[in-house]
Amino acid sequence: MDFRAQKITFRGKVENRDAATPLLSTGGDVAVIERGRPRLLVMRCPCGCGDDLLINLDSRSGPAWRYYMSESGLSLYPSYWRDTACGSHFILWNNEIYWCSGWESTKSDVWSVSTSIEKTVLTKLPQGRFIKYNELADQLNLIPWEVLQACRQLVKQGKAIAAKYPRNGEFCKVPFIKNRKRSWFKSIFGKKNV
Repeated sequence: MDFRAQKITFRGKVENRDAATPLLSTGGDVAVIERGRPRLLVMRCPCGCGDDLLINLDSRSGPAWRYYMSESGLSLYPSYWRDTACGSHFILWNNEIYWCSGWESTKSDVWSVSTSIEKTVLTKLPQGRFIKYNELADQLNLIPWEVLQACRQLVKQGKAIAAKYPRNGEFCKVPFIKNRKRSWFKSIFGKKNV
């Protein structure tokens, strides 16, 4: 039986680690240490092992995760991959925990974003050159997971192209190409190709 949490429970903002620990009782419980700005996210490991994960949110203290808080919930970027102990690897997006298996999430086929986000992303996607989804997210002030999913939806619709190798999350807009055969035929014969 799988005891892994599927959602987080936000327990509040505190000023230090000593104040965060008592707030965490079950896997997926989260507290944010904030002193003027978010510094650290303390999370009871959602796998159920009982360990507390310390996730740096302050880039002044070294490599840090990006922290997003919106009406939809809390998101982190990039994914969290624990390379010791339980080995948990997950994406945290809008309070949902998406357990990872390789590159894809187990629930990634059911992710979706609104058509308004799709349109925003499509408008900003370049033609003729690939851009990483997280760079595009920075330009649009969106959560990277939203932009990644919008790009995936646009690829399924034939409006965008994903770079094939290496699989690094780069996308571009499908180029608008006039029907070259028709143009060539018309320039020679002066009428449309039927």
